[in-house]
Amino acid sequence: MPAPRRSLEDCKRIMAAFEKAGGNKAKAAKILGIAENTFRSAFDDAAIRLGQAQDPKDGIEAHRNKTREMLQRKRIEELERQAAADRTIREAVFKLSSRPLEPPSWTPRRSKGSHARESIVLFLSDIHMGEVVSISAMGGRNSYNMRIAAARLERYFQSVVKLGTEHWTGPPPDSIYFVLGGDLVSGEIHEELAKTNDLQAIPAVRVLAEALAAGLRLLRESFPGIPINVISVPGNHGRNTKKPEAKGFAINSYDTLVGLLLEWWAATTGIKNVTFSAPHTGDALVSIHGWNVLFTHGDRIGSRGGSGFVGPAATAARGMQKIVQDYLAEKQVVDVIVMGHFHTPLELEYGFVGSSLVGPSEYSRSGRMRSHPASQWMLSIHPQYGVARRWKIACGDKSEGSIYAGRAG
Repeated sequence: MPAPRRSLEDCKRIMAAFEKAGGNKAKAAKILGIAENTFRSAFDDAAIRLGQAQDPKDGIEAHRNKTREMLQRKRIEELERQAAADRTIREAVFKLSSRPLEPPSWTPRRSKGSHARESIVLFLSDIHMGEVVSISAMGGRNSYNMRIAAARLERYFQSVVKLGTEHWTGPPPDSIYFVLGGDLVSGEIHEELAKTNDLQAIPAVRVLAEALAAGLRLLRESFPGIPINVISVPGNHGRNTKKPEAKGFAINSYDTLVGLLLEWWAATTGIKNVTFSAPHTGDALVSIHGWNVLFTHGDRIGSRGGSGFVGPAATAARGMQKIVQDYLAEKQVVDVIVMGHFHTPLELEYGFVGSSLVGPSEYSRSGRMRSHPASQWMLSIHPQYGVARRWKIACGDKSEGSIYAGRAG
């Protein structure tokens, strides 16, 4: 049997409850004291019945008007809530500002720390003297050979002098740490290098030592009376064996030979206030104003393997962490690590990774590695603040490749 047809009065009560509930059918059902499903069915019937009892156009328009009114009421209620919240915030601010702000007077403190003299750290690594990078093979991006290497070294030292004198603020530097960070010569560890180098290892050692001696003399003349400490750590390209060896790797390295030749030159020419050291461990842990700074090349950090889209940053960071833990086991704290090897300038949590003097090469391009222009680090160590200044000195010139187009030659 079909359900009895509802009267117009019943239909009106259903619609009245719906309006009273603000358009919420569940609330309307509670008002009428019936189940929600029953109300929904009754609502549909009431809408049809009332629509038949009046002009359809009038019914549609009336429904639209009621819908607009309901939405408008909801919007007004929301605005009222927002206005109440705004009033609460304003009242809180007015209470805070009822009394004028009275900031304390801070005056510059001229403590001993602010007048302390910093030390300059020059980290030269991955020079690869003797390597040749063909500008045609690089699509015009970069080029490199023994002549370009010497020119880039001169630019580096000239920039160091300008930054340490003309652009230096505060007292003059306390001392200079001139660090040879490994891979100073290209060497013959790979067959392709032996075929393409424009200098073999021994001649490359001499040419590089002459260029570094010129830089050391420029530093001595530009910073008179300031101690210069030359420190040498070996890399992997300077070895004289095909495969890396753990025993005697520092002594039997062309990188160490460069440092010794530079020391011999300084001794024979009488340059004063310059010291030399080349730890056989391959690491140089130096206390600079109380901060323990470790210099190493980066090939022996206990971290290797792929690094994905982040480049060598993950590998270097993992290696630095292992270095810190290794020295901590010997109750030695390492505050800052400075290393090279990855040809990528980075500042990480535990220290710095250097770029190279070579810049992008056929090897980096074949691996689709990011092209980093030739650069080298210059840092300063402050007694109170640790690493206070850092400069990534650009060493290339626009005549050496398009990657240096933005540099004024």
